[in-house]
Amino acid sequence: MIVTTFKSNSVILKKILDIRPLYSAVRQNSQNVEDILCLRGEKESYNFKEKYRVLDEKDYFRFFSKRSMKREPALTRSLTSMVYKIGKQMISLAEGMPNEGTFPFNHLEMNLKSGSKLVLEEQELAKALQYLPSQGLPDLLKLLRELQQDLHCPPSLDRDVIVTNGAQHGIYQCFDMFVDPGDPVITTEYTFTGANSALRPYDPELLAIPEDDFGLIPETLEAVLEERSSRGLKMPRVMYLIPTGNNPTGTILPAWRRKRIYELACKYDFLIIEDDPYAFLYYSQEKVPSFLSMDQCGRVIRLDSVSKVICAGLRGAWMTAPSSIIERAELHSQSELLHSCTLSQVILHRLISQRSDLAAHIHSARSFYERRCTALGTALRSLSHLAHWVEPKAGLFYWLRLQGISDVHNMTFRTALEHGLMLCPGQAFQYEHSAPSQHLRLTFTRIKLDDIETAVRRLAEVIQIEQKLQEREPQRLATER
Repeated sequence: MIVTTFKSNSVILKKILDIRPLYSAVRQNSQNVEDILCLRGEKESYNFKEKYRVLDEKDYFRFFSKRSMKREPALTRSLTSMVYKIGKQMISLAEGMPNEGTFPFNHLEMNLKSGSKLVLEEQELAKALQYLPSQGLPDLLKLLRELQQDLHCPPSLDRDVIVTNGAQHGIYQCFDMFVDPGDPVITTEYTFTGANSALRPYDPELLAIPEDDFGLIPETLEAVLEERSSRGLKMPRVMYLIPTGNNPTGTILPAWRRKRIYELACKYDFLIIEDDPYAFLYYSQEKVPSFLSMDQCGRVIRLDSVSKVICAGLRGAWMTAPSSIIERAELHSQSELLHSCTLSQVILHRLISQRSDLAAHIHSARSFYERRCTALGTALRSLSHLAHWVEPKAGLFYWLRLQGISDVHNMTFRTALEHGLMLCPGQAFQYEHSAPSQHLRLTFTRIKLDDIETAVRRLAEVIQIEQKLQEREPQRLATER
């Protein structure tokens, strides 16, 4: 496994400092349903398909991994799909489903905070407790197709959706579909732990592109791709990134950078895995288009999740991609888990079918987290001499680089705990966990507002203690501590 982190040279830096519009439009803090449920930015014309080929069904075969190409449809899963299409019109001795009459439940009722109720009984409850086609509950799939069209207004292509068991499942599926052992894969320098965990078994060559205050730097990415191409090195087939509220850095990629990255995907022939769980949790007044909304050439696999805006245990998530990729993902699901939980899918269908209620809940969740984000940011000002950070524009995290501390591992797992404080070290978001890190990720989601100032005071004490300790000790790898 090789991890390469790239730094900007002077030419790249000059490009970065060019004055550009950062975002496509200003988003007002609106409670309007159409405004809240909008991820397409302002109406904008793209000319990618005038410069680059639109991928067709045969093109995707060159992206699939050797393992993925060995997968074949399971006949029993095909029969399950037929059951849902044919219904009760035919006598069946085929499918291996249990009889719904043996299920021990006859009524399920959930009270929502909005005052409404979610009630399942009789045939609807029986369906919620039965096997499904691997792609997902047909009614939910229909609803998700409509939702994605309204949220993103993507360019016309043959796309579809598949329900996944959380976004982590979608991440795993993508890497299993597109990555062979030793393949180069593009990520940001610091990225979601779950993505690194899913990649690790493939021993990839990680092309870790640095971020600045506005996310992944496309000029650096372009320089890396140009160099690899000129040297005849193996080119990456896939990029993974969190464009809105990156975990852990909290950055939002502005519209012009997204367009540039998309064009690089077309030019250098790679697919973009757009993992966007924080899409609705933005705290700035900017509005940016999703990668899906500009995907004229069929290069975006979008992963959506309700874990951050509805609830995490529901594991409600879905993948949107060209139909050829969704068909391949369904083969993976057939062998991985048959299908995502039916009951969760029925609940998710009910929740997102009421657009106005969904928008109101998203607005409430965003306001809830924004208050905590602001409160933690205010308290952190007293640490300006001890750490550097940028106010997160979206997501759930502050990303701090500490001064006078070469590695936070000992501080996190010893000094901080001794002072009654739990912290998350930067190593969690590096592919190489043993490498030293000066970073901490602070989460403001569950801490009580009244505890924030106390937590920051303890953090200041811990940093100062660790600074003194590291002055006396030689630097060691995190794994040696």
